[in-house]
Amino acid sequence: MRKLITVSMMTMLFCLMGSIIGSNVYAEKVKELNWGIITALTGPASPWGIPNSRAMSMGADRINEAGGFQVKGETYKWKIVVYDSKYVPAETVKALNRAIHSDKVYGVTIMGGSPLLASIPLLKQNNMLSLNDAAGGKAVTNPDNPLVFRFNPGIEGSYAVGLKYLKEKYRLKTVAAINPDDETGRANLDALKYVNQAAGFNLDIVSSEFFERGSKDFMPLLTRIIAKKPDLIETGMTDPTTQALILKQARELGYKGPIYLIWGPNEQQVLQVAGPLAEGAYLGVTGPVEPTTAVGKELYQRFLKQYPANEWDANYYTHSSLFDCLTKAIVEAQSFDPVIVANTLENLKWEGAWGTYSWGGSDLFGIKRQMLMPLTLLRIEGGKSVVAAQGEVPPGILD
Repeated sequence: MRKLITVSMMTMLFCLMGSIIGSNVYAEKVKELNWGIITALTGPASPWGIPNSRAMSMGADRINEAGGFQVKGETYKWKIVVYDSKYVPAETVKALNRAIHSDKVYGVTIMGGSPLLASIPLLKQNNMLSLNDAAGGKAVTNPDNPLVFRFNPGIEGSYAVGLKYLKEKYRLKTVAAINPDDETGRANLDALKYVNQAAGFNLDIVSSEFFERGSKDFMPLLTRIIAKKPDLIETGMTDPTTQALILKQARELGYKGPIYLIWGPNEQQVLQVAGPLAEGAYLGVTGPVEPTTAVGKELYQRFLKQYPANEWDANYYTHSSLFDCLTKAIVEAQSFDPVIVANTLENLKWEGAWGTYSWGGSDLFGIKRQMLMPLTLLRIEGGKSVVAAQGEVPPGILD
């Protein structure tokens, strides 16, 4: 009897060891690849940072749930590490140092033109690939920065699609531009001037005002602008919270013309801040409010499993496919070498949540590092947004 118990215990022990060894073998077969997302989780730019980081993470989850991806016979899955930059360049650089040296990330996504510009020396020093949610114009995107991609629609495309519709509808002749007083804002004013000429809009830019990020009182600035009687006020690279404030205060001062919140405003925040004064405002976003494509519907259902329905907005369309694009490039290249992956990336096309996405920008920036995707213009009517216009970036603007 004692011998029988001993044999049974040994059998159980061997089974347990086999299970542990089997688990370890499986664990060894699947490797984690760290990717850093450095974005604004707090502060006025958080209505960009929170949905963008969620969208990217959901995209990585989808790839991981499908079993990951293979490079040279080994299986990999993504591990996302998110850092709060507060949209402050110094905080961004601090987070990037931590991502590189402590968390050993393969690459990063950085939000914001000024934060990205401050980070480029460190990215180049470490030969690091980055797919960024940022503006910054030619200071960021140029042949000297071949590993720096911009995984967001260029504002040049937003101007080309949105201004075309607004010019025709309102017979615009003049426009006033408002931007933050930093590298991002100044690059954006250059973008407006470029598209105004390249697309043949020929609008007279009667005012170009800059403000310190974090400002809340725009009455003096708007008073100067309204005195020049522009046909349109557009808010450039202003963060979502501030765009809503500018809209509200411009209406309080009596401005009756169209107001274009061009760069990823949050619809719910606009309605919450401006209330009835939001009526008639235009919002430049990356897709319709309700998903229409198969990829978009899958994204929306995935979103609903994790977050409340009232937190959904059109900003989710852009970044949900970042890891589809990146993974596809790595698998096609069968390499993690950042130069090889970058060269593969620039020629990719893939199905995003709102149509076909690709890379362009060679005519304007001298290198294909700017993502191209269809764009949408919304209008606030009756306390909700409706689609005013949709379209691809016209040829000759970015490609």
